[in-house]
Amino acid sequence: MKRLLLLSSIAMMSSTLVTKPSYAVTEEAWQEAVTVYGAALESNPQLQDTTKQLLGTADSDKTTYVHADDLNKYLNLQSSNAVLKSSIRIKKLSKGSGLTLNIDESKGQITKITEDTYKNALLTAGVTDADVKIAAAEDVTGESALAGVYKAFETQGEAINKNQTQAAQEELTTITSINEDNQNKSGYSQEQLNKAIAEAKAAVAKQGGNLSQDQIKNVVIEKINNNGLSDVLNSNQITLIINFITNAQNQGVFTGANADKFIDSATNYVNDIKNSEGFKQAADTAKEAGKNLKDSLEQQGVMDKFMAALKSFFTAIVNFFKSLTA
Repeated sequence: MKRLLLLSSIAMMSSTLVTKPSYAVTEEAWQEAVTVYGAALESNPQLQDTTKQLLGTADSDKTTYVHADDLNKYLNLQSSNAVLKSSIRIKKLSKGSGLTLNIDESKGQITKITEDTYKNALLTAGVTDADVKIAAAEDVTGESALAGVYKAFETQGEAINKNQTQAAQEELTTITSINEDNQNKSGYSQEQLNKAIAEAKAAVAKQGGNLSQDQIKNVVIEKINNNGLSDVLNSNQITLIINFITNAQNQGVFTGANADKFIDSATNYVNDIKNSEGFKQAADTAKEAGKNLKDSLEQQGVMDKFMAALKSFFTAIVNFFKSLTA
């Protein structure tokens, strides 16, 4: 009887631990998509109509606007409603679907943020399974679109952790700055950088998300070396990467119930980068220079899953024989 009570108590404790999320984002898919327009479009119907067509907004979509207050809330940025024109359409998908993001620049370019940089930031903020489209009818920097993703979750009653969105913004700003500093530099591509950062974050999550700054530094340097950037990035840029990954860890990005989901999404994201033309060109350039861009994340992920399955199998066998002798 005591044993049954003990097992019951453990089960209740386990249930409480498992169901407590590290983010407020749930695993349920949305029935409808959400379109979030930049605030400047509220008073400009023509611009909004053009943006609506670019996004493919449906009549069934929920619609709202992202305002300057939202940029301050989610990204810790100061702005005015008049300049917020980049907009998004997002539909959250079921767990394991991955993150798909496309930018339509047929009418206006996103001048500051690349597709991969958006993805890296969204993964850090906990957006791992969603279909996202970004567009603007005029050239814009693109910050309101990122805040718009978070506003969409709020519209659906799912609050994104503000500290994590600000950590994601720190990451986005750093990546954008490094991209600008190294533009047209021999041996550099933004695909290499985004892949190195995604792999570093996944490695931190795999190791429990509780690393010292020196341990994070070792992880970052390893991934930078693996992606052929050791002779390209300077010490200050590497320090900035270490700092924002450390900050993201401190905000709980790499721990809790969503850690495995983060790792899986990061692995899928890295695979997308590997298949991109930009990364293939970078890999060819590296080979010509006698370097090899190592691909460790997918192999580690496969091995981790194999070892976990093997451990589970043998544990089941041991428990079976124990039950026979109990």
